[in-house]
Amino acid sequence: MPKRPVNSHRAYHAHVYFGPQTVGQARALTDEAGRLFAIAVGRLHEANVGPHPCWSRQIAFSSEVFDKLVPWLDEHRNGLDILVHALSGDEIEDHTEFAYWLGNEYPLDLSALKG
Repeated sequence: MPKRPVNSHRAYHAHVYFGPQTVGQARALTDEAGRLFAIAVGRLHEANVGPHPCWSRQIAFSSEVFDKLVPWLDEHRNGLDILVHALSGDEIEDHTEFAYWLGNEYPLDLSALKG
């Protein structure tokens, strides 16, 4: 059973994974999250970036919105898979120990990260 997201850090990223058929859905979800929660939304990466094995779009947010944003993402993701992880200063721990999945879990390329 996957770990449920826990609000125990000051800052987070959520990476919404998508493919060619779901790019519009991912754009709409992340744009709406940015608008509703006044949070930073990154570029749509239509290529694998960093440790991510899928196309993705990053959302950056603080612990102040975590408890509202993460359940909202889970409710509105409509089949998209989302990695939520802490920003502790240790990229390896952030993407392993402090990583949570909404939907399916994917293996990450940890060689792209710094500990």
